Formats: sequence, C-alpha cells, structure tokens
Amino acid sequence: MKNSIFKLLFILLGLSFSILMFSQENFIPGYIIQQNGDTVKGFIESLNLEQNPNQISFKETKTSNIKKYKPLEIIAFSIADETYKSAIVKVDQSNIRYGISSDPTFEFRTDTTFVLTIIQGPKSLYYYCDKNRQHNFYIYNNSQYELLEFKAFVKTIEGHDFNEINNRYIGQLILYFQNCQIPNYMFNNISYTRGSLEKLFKYYYNQTRMKISINKEKKMKVEVGVVGGICMTDIAFKGNSESTALDYLAKVKLNKDFSPTGGIFININFPYHNNKWSLYNELLYNSYTFNGFYSVFNNSNYYQNNTYKLGYYYLKLNNMIRFKFPVGKFQVFANSGFSNGLAFKEVNSNTLETKFYSTHTIVEIKALEKTRKHEEGLLFGLGLIHKRISAEIRYEIGTGISEYVYLGCVTNRYNLMFGYRF
Repeated sequence: MKNSIFKLLFILLGLSFSILMFSQENFIPGYIIQQNGDTVKGFIESLNLEQNPNQISFKETKTSNIKKYKPLEIIAFSIADETYKSAIVKVDQSNIRYGISSDPTFEFRTDTTFVLTIIQGPKSLYYYCDKNRQHNFYIYNNSQYELLEFKAFVKTIEGHDFNEINNRYIGQLILYFQNCQIPNYMFNNISYTRGSLEKLFKYYYNQTRMKISINKEKKMKVEVGVVGGICMTDIAFKGNSESTALDYLAKVKLNKDFSPTGGIFININFPYHNNKWSLYNELLYNSYTFNGFYSVFNNSNYYQNNTYKLGYYYLKLNNMIRFKFPVGKFQVFANSGFSNGLAFKEVNSNTLETKFYSTHTIVEIKALEKTRKHEEGLLFGLGLIHKRISAEIRYEIGTGISEYVYLGCVTNRYNLMFGYRF
C-alpha cells in the first residue's frame, strides 16, 4: 500500500508540474492605455488578481512577441473586467515591521504599482493589496492618489492590553464629500472594508444620479451539476499470516468489476487567478461485486473448495482541488484529492465445500470476519470541459475492506466520468 501511494504521489507531482509549465503563458483578452492616451487591444497574461501586479505581460496578437510593462510605462490596463491604473501611492508599514503596533502613528513608504479601480467617476475609489497582503484604499484627490489612513493598534493600560483603531480615514472621507449632503450616520457606520466604502460612494452617486463605472468585487462562483459513468474496480489481498482461511483469500484471483457510478457535484471556483482553481466536491454512489474460487486438492477423497463472493455498496464523498486552463474552445483540467466512502450494504460470503473420505459438507461462512465499512482513498483525474459538458478519466487507490493487520488490501478504481453543469 505504501509503495503504491508513493508511486501515485510521484505521478501526481510530475503531471501537476507539467500542467503548470504548459500553462505558464496563459494570455486572455485585454487592453492597455499607452502614455499618449492610445488604447491598444490584445492579450494580457492571466494574473493573480488577489494581489495587485507590479508588472504585466502583453502582446497584440497571440503570435506577437511579448512586451512587459511596469507602472508609469503605461497609463492603465484592463483584464477580466477589471481596470488597473498606474500609480505612486503611500502605504503604512508600521504593522508589517513590528507586528501589531502599540503606537497609533503611521510609518509610510512609497510604492509604484497598479491600483485597482473600484469606482470611477468624479469621486473615485481605488484598491491596492501589496506584497505583504495589506489592504489599502485610495481616493483620487487634488490630482493624486490619497491613502485612506486606517490602523489597528494595541493600547496598554495598567498591564492590560486593549485593541484600538486609528480611524483617520473617516475624517478624510468627510472632507472628500463635504459638499455632497451625505448624512452623518453614513460616516459613523462605515468600516475599512471594500463593501462598506462602496456603500458610501454608491449612496453619493444615487443622490446625484451621475453615471459611473463600478467594478464588481470578485466572488466565489458555485457550480452544481450531475456526474456519472462507468467504474472498473480491482481489489487485491496480500497475506502474511498463518491463518489458513485468510491465506486462501490472499491467493485467490478475483475478477475485475465493471459497475455504473453517479451522483451530484458542487464546484466552488475561487475568484482569483481567473477562476483557474476550484474546490470540486462530489457525492457519489459506487459499488462492486467480486467472485473468486480457490481449491486445495490433495486427492479425490480429500479436498477443500472455497467460492468467494464480496460485494460492497458505497456512498462516497470526494473532495478535490481542481486546476483548469483554456485550450481553444475547451478547458483542460486536473483533479487531485481524497475520497471517503461509507458502505451501506455488504455481501461477504465464502461457500466452503469440504470432503474428507465419506464426509462431505457444504457450509457458507464469511469470507472476512473483520471488515472495514469506511474506505479512504487518493484521487487523481484529467479531463475536458466544453460549455456545460465535462469528461474525465480518474484513478483512485483505496484502503480496501480488510481490518486485519496481517491481510493487506488495496482497491484500485478506474473511472470514466461524464458531467453536466446546470
């Protein structure tokens, strides 16, 4: 079992590395705005949109040479319905250097980067997540990007620590909207989050009835559908005991089983990396039935025949990480993860026929007295998606049904799966 798992992990790592290398240059439609104000359409390499980029790769056609642009070399770029502008901004770094600070004052540094446009209009809002995963919001004021200043710190009084915040950004917003007739309660209830700040800006634009551009925040996309196919199962026992019954079971050659499988899936797409990564989950029905025969024959007066029948019916919960990338009109994907199966029905019998001279008996006993109802496994699959239809080839290695330490058991499953997304 251990050797099989190590081999599988080695294969998974090799295939995953190959897929990642193949997808390094994944360009999707976008455009840049050059320093002279011209807009150039083309293709931009897919980004980790969770963190603002400090450089982009661009080409006008899919066969053109790649050009790299840093901030200040272009005015802006747009990709995946998000617009980034070149900017020089302030960032507070006091918490980055010292952890949670005990000082309410700020310690600023200057970054040159691309800021994400959240709301574009006479009153604009921008966002920057730096390399330290610190969230920063900006307004455009007096022809520059002004940091909305917020800081959490710890205040110690008589040996006790209290969490405090410096809400300087509220005063900045009051000044920014000072001639806009926004009620005080809107400022009193605001927090330093994208959703809360957007609410304030939207209120202003609803009152003024101005047309603006609002970039919707990327959220997790949930896909639901059905999946089904055919499963070929192979089970193998490995004995190392002196127990005759179990030793026979280890020697018997069981048939391969072909059975239908199917269920439902929920795929949770992560909002970053252009939805390439997702958490794929399945609830499946799965079953197998094995028949085998083993005989110990000394002579016509003394022999023993064992006719085995093993059948298990499972409800399985599969949880996998999925990586997908476009290839023409298709999306190629790879899955890897874990399975957990719970047997709700068991067929477990050995028809034992024994002849010892004039004594001839046929009895039915259990093939295995101690069985495992919960099976765990490792999964790996490769497949294609076209519109709502998917097809996948999947391999699974499981812990099997034997509870005996001295009777190893490995279950190998090979699945051909088809899915339909609602």
